[in-house]
Formats: sequence, C-alpha cells, structure tokens
Amino acid sequence: MHEASIAQNVIESVLRLIADGTVQGKVARVYLKVGKLTAVVPDNLQFMFGVLAEEGPLAGVKLEIEEVPIRVRCKACEEAFEMHEEIRLICPKCGSADTRFETGRELLIDAVEVD
Repeated sequence: MHEASIAQNVIESVLRLIADGTVQGKVARVYLKVGKLTAVVPDNLQFMFGVLAEEGPLAGVKLEIEEVPIRVRCKACEEAFEMHEEIRLICPKCGSADTRFETGRELLIDAVEVD
C-alpha cells in the first residue's frame, strides 16, 4: 500500500511548511490534488494520514482529496478528451494514437487551511 508512504510525505511536507514559517497557525485541513493515474485510493490515503498524524502536531487535521481526471490531448487534431473506466489512448475524433496526457498524474498539496 503506497498510500502510507504518500501520507508520511504529506505530513513531512506540511511540517516543513510550518517550520519555515510558510504556514502559520493551527493547521485544520490539508487539500491534495491526486490524479487518477497515480493509482492512489483516496479512502486508504485518508485513513493512513489519520493514523500517521494522530500522535503528532497534525493530530485531528482533515485531509481533503480532489481526484483529478485523466485528460488526454490528441497531437494530430488537438481534440481533448477524458478517460473514465478504461485507458484508451485513441482519439475519438480522428482515430490517431498520437496522444499525450494532460492531467491525471498530479500528486500535490494544493492548499493548507489554518484556524
């Protein structure tokens, strides 16, 4: 379960933001953007964050996760499309396989909310 190491990295990152003065005050929420291509299970990540944070300065902090869809752009015709259940890299407009991912690989702290 890679969610445990991700949760630990989020905790360490927020603690660094507190230590360097970027974040001041009591942290209430941490907002993450997590792309569907990362294979992160949001419920597992929230659970692991809660378990790992419960004994430290981030005890009680809520982790809010925004899942970012997989968005692909065709290099041939510039059509943009989202993938949902199956990964299909063929452009629905022109049929080209020359595509690139635009979103879906994100794994970042978007914001930290303080009281």
